[in-house]
Amino acid sequence: MYNKVMVIDTSSSAASIAVFENGILIGESGLHSKTTHSIKFMPLLDALMKQLELKISDIDAYYVCEGPGSFTGVRIGISTVKGFAQPFHTPIYTFTSMYLLASAMRHVEGLIVPMIDAKRSEVYYGVYKWSDGSLVCLEEGVASVAEIMQQVKDKYAAERYTWIGDGVLNYREMLSFESNDAVGTAYDAAQSAGKLALEGHSGTPQSAFTVKANYMRKSQAERDVK
Repeated sequence: MYNKVMVIDTSSSAASIAVFENGILIGESGLHSKTTHSIKFMPLLDALMKQLELKISDIDAYYVCEGPGSFTGVRIGISTVKGFAQPFHTPIYTFTSMYLLASAMRHVEGLIVPMIDAKRSEVYYGVYKWSDGSLVCLEEGVASVAEIMQQVKDKYAAERYTWIGDGVLNYREMLSFESNDAVGTAYDAAQSAGKLALEGHSGTPQSAFTVKANYMRKSQAERDVK
């Protein structure tokens, strides 16, 4: 186990930072903003580090959301971690946005389906379940809101589905939930991911030279090019 760990998620309008020491959460901070995190995120992180009396060189490992989500937001998180990790050769671990949302849904029976608004009536989605204390990813992808619910229920048999994320909230009128479905949100992404990482769900470490974003599809500007 690493001594001090920092977890960062800037993939959506809800940016979050969590710092752990010897497996215990010692500080966290977050913000909700409709504008880019490029201006507010670094002062937020700097203030947290000052409160904890820590320097970047004190961090032994980073865990960062690789996306998908806001293209600008994902780049900010990845670039920040790369810049911090490179001088000290600090290991980097990544999680997808959907994994982060699902990680907050502990003790949930059945399937967990996070949905993140991908605009133009599409969502990034994932299908997860807890098995022997581990969060298992069955699939991740991007699909239209019109087809996603039926697609998931046709493919996976479950007594209960838990639907979470801003895609659920933003497109609720287009979705059709059954009586035993649970609908909610999850905001403590960084803290939840950090807990999972510290419990051994860390994946393969990367370096500042190998870590990269996971956008799942081209940017709006790229799609608009004829």
